[in-house]
Amino acid sequence: NFTGILLLAETSKDNWFRHLSDCADGKGLPGKKSAGAWKFHRLIEPESLYAQSAENCKVILVAGRQVITAEGLELLILQTTSSFNDGTPIRELIEVAIHEGALPVIPWGFGKWLGRRGKILKNLMRTAGHADFFFGDNGGRPRFWPQPKFFKIGPKRGVRILPGSDPLPLANEYQRVGRFGLMIPEELSRETPSKGLRHILSRPDTDFSPFGNLQQPFRFLQNQ
Repeated sequence: NFTGILLLAETSKDNWFRHLSDCADGKGLPGKKSAGAWKFHRLIEPESLYAQSAENCKVILVAGRQVITAEGLELLILQTTSSFNDGTPIRELIEVAIHEGALPVIPWGFGKWLGRRGKILKNLMRTAGHADFFFGDNGGRPRFWPQPKFFKIGPKRGVRILPGSDPLPLANEYQRVGRFGLMIPEELSRETPSKGLRHILSRPDTDFSPFGNLQQPFRFLQNQ
C-alpha cells in the first residue's frame, strides 16, 4: 500500500505539469508523446495530480519550479503552479514562496555553495526561522565528496535537509527519478496530498527517513 510522491521542479522553459493536467482532461500530450500505461486525474488542489498505471502503481505529482536567482544560486519552489522570474534575488523569492504557501528549497550543486555564494547561504541561515526554507540533498552528489558543511550547520539553525533525485538534463538521467528521496510513514488525504505533505515537512518533529545511494565517481565525472 505504497504511494510515491514526485515533487516537480521545472525550469521556466518547461511546463509538463500543465501538459499532464491536459492529459487528465482527455487531451493528448504534445509532440505525439504517449503517457503509456498511465492515467492522470485532477484533484481538488490545483498543484496536484494523481497518476495510476495499468499495473496499479500510484504516484502523486506535485507542480513546482526551479529558479536561477540573481546571486547565481538555484532555488526550488515546490508545491505551486505559479511562475517566477529567473534573476530575482533569493531572499525575495523565498518570501514570495512562503507567502504563497510553497516550499522553498536550496539544492546542493557542484561548486555552487563555495566562495561568494557560500557567504550568501550563511547570511540566509542567520535570519532563517524554522521551515522558512530547506537545503536540498540529491542523488547526483558523489560518494567520494565530503558532506557539505551546510548540511551539518543547517539543522542546528532550523534549516532541515530534504533529499531528492534532482536529475540533470542529460540522456538516461530520467532513470534516476525517484531513486533518492525520503520516506514518510503517514497517511495523506487523497484529494489534498500537497497540503498534508507541506504540513508534515514543516513540523519540527517529523522524522525524515532518507533512501537511495549517492552517485558513483565515474558517473559523476562523466556527467560533469
